Amino acid sequence: MGIGVRAAGTAAEREAAAYVAAQLRAAGYEVSVEEFEATFFADRSTLAAEGEGPPIAALALRGSPRGEAAGPLVHAGLGTPEELAQAGVADAIALLDRGRLTFAAKARNAQAAGAVAAVVVNDAPGPLAGTLGEDHGVSIPVVAVAGGRGPALRALAAGRAPAAVRSAYGTVRGASQNVVGRPPGGGACRAYLGAHYDSVPQGPGANDNASGTALLLELARARPAEGLCAVAFGAEEAGLLGSRAFVRAHGVAGVRFMLNFDMVARIGGPRFVAGGGGGGEALAARAAALAGDLGHDVPVGALPLGASSDHASFAEAGVPAITVHSGGAEYVHTARDTIDTVSAGDLAVFLEISAALLRSLLDAPPEG
Repeated sequence: MGIGVRAAGTAAEREAAAYVAAQLRAAGYEVSVEEFEATFFADRSTLAAEGEGPPIAALALRGSPRGEAAGPLVHAGLGTPEELAQAGVADAIALLDRGRLTFAAKARNAQAAGAVAAVVVNDAPGPLAGTLGEDHGVSIPVVAVAGGRGPALRALAAGRAPAAVRSAYGTVRGASQNVVGRPPGGGACRAYLGAHYDSVPQGPGANDNASGTALLLELARARPAEGLCAVAFGAEEAGLLGSRAFVRAHGVAGVRFMLNFDMVARIGGPRFVAGGGGGGEALAARAAALAGDLGHDVPVGALPLGASSDHASFAEAGVPAITVHSGGAEYVHTARDTIDTVSAGDLAVFLEISAALLRSLLDAPPEG
């Protein structure tokens, strides 16, 4: 199933939640979809061009002035002063290719040539997130569109099709949802498996975190157990909002453990299990030892400074909680985090480790 980008609070995130819920129901779980209100950062920028159909999604380059502009769409190559002069972008929207010049230089050149807005086309099929940097001196809206849109937009620009750009971003109040699977017959959740299913707006999040969601679903299907619940969290990328909402709503006092899976399908760079407080360090050590017994080098480690994952919400409430992590972060939060840049074999390694850990916890509860 290809849902693609599924940022917090969007229709695509809701579609992903419905898919996860259906998979858990098919595995025999009692499923609830728990909606929660939160404040998200949202980018609702668009580019509309006559002949292209409905407005297409764009991402404002960081620092772009908010606002709208209309005029003919004109392709001006890489956005050099010579290309802009030759194309004639006065009172027009400059359609610019990514490359060679910084985004700020392209935008300043377009502005100096009289353009009312600038649109940068990515040099890869997916969306583009970027920044104009500090003190950029740009006063026109500047947005970026996915590279896959490039051919059609360049064709429209050849005829100077009427177009409109909207640079619109900021915080909004909206809804996301957690998907909760409980074993048949109900009863209290005494342990949890978790993973977030949302992505950032910049890319489809195959490793971060469709991979963790897939591992969650497979473990839940293959190893059902009394009191073991599976939760797919929404809005993790917006600040662990789903797991925090879940812990607030349900309380987790006395829960035995929480195993979280975040980026588990691309082995590269540091790979580790990260433990939280409340017994998470011992749980992480146990996971690392089991990985070693299976012949895999997955030591105890820590997420990068400033980063976190949903295990932290449980750890803060005193639950022994960890995140299992495969590394391989070079494409994370970009348009290249696709199925083509992850490995089914790497995912299988982390499924093997996680299954062994879960089996050991269910068959022989940890001390304390």
